[in-house]
Amino acid sequence: MHIVLGVANGSIPIWEILDNDIMFNHLVASKSLIRKLKAIRHRGIGVWVDSGGYQILKKGLKISIDELLRRYRMLNADYYMSLDLPVPSIRFASVEVVRRNISNFVEIVQRLPDHTIIPVVHLYPSDLLIWAVEKYLEYDPPIIAYGGVVPSTLNRRESRLRSLLGFLILRKYFPNVRFHVLGLGSYVMVRILKALGAWSIDTSTWRVKAAYGHVIIPGMGERYVGSRKIRFGTPPIKPEEIEILYRKLRRSRFPLIDRFHELISSFKGRAIINAWVITRIDGGISRRSSFYRLYRQIVEFAQMSIDELVEIYDEGKEAS
Repeated sequence: MHIVLGVANGSIPIWEILDNDIMFNHLVASKSLIRKLKAIRHRGIGVWVDSGGYQILKKGLKISIDELLRRYRMLNADYYMSLDLPVPSIRFASVEVVRRNISNFVEIVQRLPDHTIIPVVHLYPSDLLIWAVEKYLEYDPPIIAYGGVVPSTLNRRESRLRSLLGFLILRKYFPNVRFHVLGLGSYVMVRILKALGAWSIDTSTWRVKAAYGHVIIPGMGERYVGSRKIRFGTPPIKPEEIEILYRKLRRSRFPLIDRFHELISSFKGRAIINAWVITRIDGGISRRSSFYRLYRQIVEFAQMSIDELVEIYDEGKEAS
């Protein structure tokens, strides 16, 4: 599975350490990053552009097709997400919403014939979900993205499960389609989505957790390495856990291992460590993880038929 690293600007040149593709949001990307795109692609690293649909939903922003096209024409990238606006939850999905998003995709494809546009489906009822993918496949896109699931996964476990069930239905219904999952790339979710057969995912977890003073220890979860009293519920790292992380990095041939103790004490250093852990070390899912039960559930659901999954998915309760 391909792991695409979400970047905000050029302050952490992760492309100099890892050869993973990168993704950025054109609405907030820095000019310094945009100036580096050609050089990044010259390294053989793919560049993805996010349309900013989640930010548009979250902040109540508006962007026209013309404005999106103007911005996309200025960028040097490999893949561009369609302007596919998500809905706050599945109960707001409708035929009209899906048709609007399909219409946006068709217009962008026609007006940017030299760009690779990636269509996006969201957390729709199963009939709309399948219909949208069928419509997009008429245009033979190399990848279809599954997006709009982050608002649901931020709620209780029930909504996380429903988001994964929707993706599982698509994987079973369209086994030969390359699906990319947008914005659902925590260390544990990467392992779950890999088990479900996702072709690719993108993640900003490596940066976000580092900003809060967290490092990710494979198979153990997050630990806080700073000195602040506020840790957002994350346990402080123990000396033996620092040693465990160090050994796992060394065994995986982490190129900056000689600077480990320096890196772990800074935001940029923690971000680099987290990116390496997410993309290069498979530590499994700890039984103590809050996601372990979710992982076991989804593995069991993967054995079910499409009809059984659709029934469970469409009858799922909406998180408040």
